[in-house]
Amino acid sequence: MKFVSNQDTLSKHLNALKRIINNKSGLPILSNIYISAEKGKLNMVATDLELGIKSWIGTDVKKSGNTTVPAKELSEFVNTVREDKINAELQGTKFMVSTEANSTTCNTIRPDEYPTPPSPEKDDKPLFLLTPEQVNLVHQRVSFATANDDIKPVMTGILIELEQKNATFVGADGLRLSRQNIELVSPANVDKEATAPVEILVSARAFGELSAIVSEFAEDDSQNLVEVYMLEKLNQVVFKFNGIELSARVIDGVYPRYKAVIPEEHRTRSVFAKDDLQNSLKIVNIIARNIFGNKVEFQIDAKSGTIQLSATQAELGSNQSTFNAKIEGDDIHMAFSAKFVGDFLSHISAQEIVLETTTPEQAGVFRIKDDEDFLHLIMPMRL
Repeated sequence: MKFVSNQDTLSKHLNALKRIINNKSGLPILSNIYISAEKGKLNMVATDLELGIKSWIGTDVKKSGNTTVPAKELSEFVNTVREDKINAELQGTKFMVSTEANSTTCNTIRPDEYPTPPSPEKDDKPLFLLTPEQVNLVHQRVSFATANDDIKPVMTGILIELEQKNATFVGADGLRLSRQNIELVSPANVDKEATAPVEILVSARAFGELSAIVSEFAEDDSQNLVEVYMLEKLNQVVFKFNGIELSARVIDGVYPRYKAVIPEEHRTRSVFAKDDLQNSLKIVNIIARNIFGNKVEFQIDAKSGTIQLSATQAELGSNQSTFNAKIEGDDIHMAFSAKFVGDFLSHISAQEIVLETTTPEQAGVFRIKDDEDFLHLIMPMRL
């Protein structure tokens, strides 16, 4: 195998592949990237058996062949050199990479047993399409609310509820929940007469990688869409975008009936500036960060049109911060985790926030003003 590649293009693709490499897996070959050069194209593959990435780039192929190369060392070398052209050649078990002034030699592992991620067949049609902006929106607003441990695997995933014209994305960890509705750019490939949406549970990590891919490989003058395929027999979902394929194992299990925890009505509705809540949260968090659960109390006063945040810790003292709000309904006193509220605020860009509350024991529903497609729910803490 022998080829010459553009440094910038090769670097970008290697960085995408390297992100999913698991150097701690017990299989040495999974620390490597599979590389195949043939007919003017370089095909590169990385997988950790849960996620897989395939990429294709145009390359000046001098001699066909394939191998697997250590991902970390190869990507660091290509990222570091300044020359425009990268020369690569397989000599026996050594992979030689060089520029005019620099070179490196990598040990290889035979590619025969490399676990190749699945791809859609030629005649397969996408289940649905997403714009790059929609992918980034889902990742930004939903992924952070999922669990980050494997005690309950279903809670590490994003639930996709797919209908013909709409898709709903849900992430939750048992104490908070984010839901984002998306209007699809074209009808999904689902049964028009179906009485229930198609449900797919994909890891939040997969959406993080997909968001990074669409951000890095989007072209300014292109209207390319993300194609989403469901490979039911393999229990895999595949996302295709601009010469990159990301495959992810569908998470097995039943997702909790999340709609049951979303209050159907509210007694108090408060509208306020995001910056006001963030500033008050910073002040009370000086004390709240020392309290178990990061508890902050919210005192919503409809008559004065104010929301007071406060935190009290016996050994340190207490602090309060008040800001104005447009409040409709009853006064209410309840508590939330300052961390959870802060996480929500850091993942939205809107300037006006709506908080809907019912009782101190029921979840608070945070919304973006004039945006009915998104909500974030936070379970209250005991006063």
